[in-house]
Formats: sequence, structure tokens, C-alpha cells
Amino acid sequence: MASRENQTMQIFVIVLALVALCLTVGLYMVNESRKTAIAQAKNAKEGENAARQTANEKNNEATEYKAWIGYPDAETLQALTATFEEDMQRWGGTFENPSFRTILENIFEENRKLAQSEGDAKAQAKELKRQLLEYEKQKNQQIEQFQADAAKATQDKESLRRTFESDRSKLDQEKMEIAAQLAAKRDELDEVLAKHDAKEEELLDSIRKKDRRIEILLSRIPNEDPFAQPADGRIAWVNQREGKVWINIGEDDHLRPQVTFSVYSGDANDVNAAVSKGSIEVIRLLGASMAEARITGDQSTRPLMEGDKVYSQVWNRGRQIGFAVTGLIDLNGDNRSDIQQLQRIVELNDGKVDAVPSETGDIDGKMTVNTRYLILGSYPEDNSDKSTAIRKAYDSMSKEADALGIEVLPLNDFLSLMGWRSEHRSVNLGPGGGGGSAGSGSRPAGSGTRSAGSDTKAGSGTRESSGSGSKNTFRRRTPQLAY
Repeated sequence: MASRENQTMQIFVIVLALVALCLTVGLYMVNESRKTAIAQAKNAKEGENAARQTANEKNNEATEYKAWIGYPDAETLQALTATFEEDMQRWGGTFENPSFRTILENIFEENRKLAQSEGDAKAQAKELKRQLLEYEKQKNQQIEQFQADAAKATQDKESLRRTFESDRSKLDQEKMEIAAQLAAKRDELDEVLAKHDAKEEELLDSIRKKDRRIEILLSRIPNEDPFAQPADGRIAWVNQREGKVWINIGEDDHLRPQVTFSVYSGDANDVNAAVSKGSIEVIRLLGASMAEARITGDQSTRPLMEGDKVYSQVWNRGRQIGFAVTGLIDLNGDNRSDIQQLQRIVELNDGKVDAVPSETGDIDGKMTVNTRYLILGSYPEDNSDKSTAIRKAYDSMSKEADALGIEVLPLNDFLSLMGWRSEHRSVNLGPGGGGGSAGSGSRPAGSGTRSAGSDTKAGSGTRESSGSGSKNTFRRRTPQLAY
């Protein structure tokens, strides 16, 4: 029983302690709240005083500003704003960001400039006045000088007039004397002209007689072709039994063995227009102006004789001749290109090849004004790539030769003038091929071989002239080039 009462007492004490603790904490919090409220009230009062003081200061400043700009203290902001806008519109409309200060500064600056301009204008006016006085002084001096010069000019005029009258009288006297001399000279001139006319008539009569004599003499002179091609040399001696000749060309002319010549009659003045009697090939040089050659082609009815002329289209005395080649070059009739063989023939005869077409139609080398001949092969008409390339080079080189003035020579005529002939005719085998013995190769023509004109196949559609020999070939240019 006693323990239960103790427990109740303990609980009561604990509850009482808790209540006391809560009361203590509540009183503490109430006290703190009171202190905070008192501090806030104090701060609010101090803020109010500060705000009132600041408002008084601002009010005093506004009063000062109104006094500075000339407005009464009682003016309201609305009235001041209307007046300010009116003043800015009236005095600051031309300024950027106008204000009373900027307006005053601009007005001050303008007044300063006006004052400076006024000072400058006064100084300028003073200087102009000084210059005016100086000009007046110079004007008076010039007037005095002009008056003095006018007086002197009057005196000089009188002196010159007297001199002129004296000179005029002398001139009239001299004029009369010259007129008399002129009349005498005219009489002398008439006499000289009469003698001159008589002498002129005598000389004209003599000239007419001499002109007639010249016409008679010219009529007796045979007309020579200015385009005639001279020969390279002549045959000095012939040995028909051994088939050899000796020509008057040798080491001094830079001749070498294996060069071929066409032979023409000794009375032929133009080898291009003459008919070839045959051909020879140099086999040995015997001296400065002598060489031995074998007969590679002749005619029994027109044998080679002493005095016959020799000519090579490729060889030129002491200098190489330039050639260009285009078209399909077929020397043996096998429809295959023999352009390399033709190059060897030209080089063998001391010539040079300046330009040849490649398999793609491009040009290897270049034609120049020093190129003498363009040798034309046949013009293929089929549509193969090779023929197209040959036609491309043919057309291009023909145009360039025409522009450079290069003489064009068909292949047959070139070979005929060279005295060269194909040894065998090659025959194509297969479809379209003809019968006969096939062979290839070439040599200078021998007795009884076929002519170049009939042995070189041009093919269908050729553009070259396959005439007989050298007759009617392209003429040389005039004047002849000194190759």
C-alpha cells in the first residue's frame, strides 16, 4: 500500500516538474517575443525618422533646384514637367539628348565661336583694307607708267612712220629695178625653154628608137619560165656496157653513196616539166666534183648520154631539205603503212623528215617555213580507227602546209622524181586478195622495172594526183629558196 502511494507521489512530482518546465519555456519565449517587438518598434521609429530626414533633404534639394532654374518653391512637378518640355521643344529641339546643361554648353560654345568669327572678320577686314590701300598705290603707279609708255609710244610711232616712208620709197625703187631684171630673165628663160624643148624632142625621138630596138632584141630572146626548176648536176661520161655514169657532183657538194637521181635531157630547162629518161644511184665518190653512179633505170630508145642533167627531189647541194609526210604511205601495194621505209629513203638521200603522223592521229615533229615539201599519201575512206586517225592527221597537216606555203607533192610524183621503184608487189591474201607472188622490199629501179606511177597503189578515194612521172607536178614557190 505504501509503495503504491510512493509511486503516485513520484508521478505527481514528475508531472509537476514537467508543468514547471513548460511554464518556464513559455515565459522565456514570451519574453523573447517582447524583446523582438520592442527592437522592431525601435527600428521602425528610427527608419521613419531617417525617411523623414531624407524627405526633408530631398525637399530642400528640390527647392534649391527650382531656385537654380528660376522656378518658385510652390511649383508642382507636373507644372515643372510641362514647362521643361516646352523649354526643350523651344530651345533644345536641335540637340541630341537635350537638357538645360547641354543647351547652356552649346549656347556658350556658339557664342564663343561667334565671338571668334567676329574677331577673325575684323582682322580680315583690316587686312583687306590694307591690301586695298596697297592696290590703290600700285594702280596709281601703273597709271603713271602707262601714261609715260603711251607718250613714248607716240614718239616711237612718229619715228617709225618717218622710217617706213623712207624704206617704202627705197622699196619702190628696188621693185622697179627687179621688174626690169625679171623681164630680162623671162626673155632668157623663154630662150632656154625653146632650146630645152628642142633637145627634149630630140632625146624622146632617140628613146623611141632605142625602145623599138630593145623590143626587137627582146623578141629574139626565148622566154624562160621563172618557176623553172634547175638541175642538180650533169653526166660527164657514160659507160653503157658496164651500166655506169660519172657525174660532176662530189665531196665538196656533201654528196654520199646511195643517193638517187632522176636523169633528164641536157636541153631541159625545167626538170619539173621534163620527162625523165631514167635514174641513177651514186656508188662511189671520186673527188671534190666527181662521183661514180650505176644506171638503175633507162630506156633503150632514150639512152643516158653525156651532158644529160640529173636532179633529186630530196638531195640538195650542201644542205638538207625538210619533208613532211601524211596520209597512208603504201609503197608495195600491201595496204600497210610503209612510212618508216619512206623516211629511210628520204634520209638515205640526205633529206630530213620534219613531221609525220602517229597511229593516234597526232603529229610527231613540227612543220616550219623551212619545210620544203608535204608528201601526200592516199586518203583512206573506211571507218576504222586507224583510217580515222590517218584522215585527222591528213586534214590537219594539209591546212598547216597551206598556211605555211609548203609545196604539196603526191607520193607517186615524189617517187617518180626520186627515180625510186618498188622491187616486188605484195599481194594481200584472204578475202579480196589477188593472186600472184607475194614479196616485199624495195630498191632503186633497174632496167625493165615498172614505173613508180603504175607500181604504187593509191587505193580508192585517194586525193593525190597519180599523173605520169614529173609532168604537171606542183610548181615551186617564187623566189626559189636557197637550200
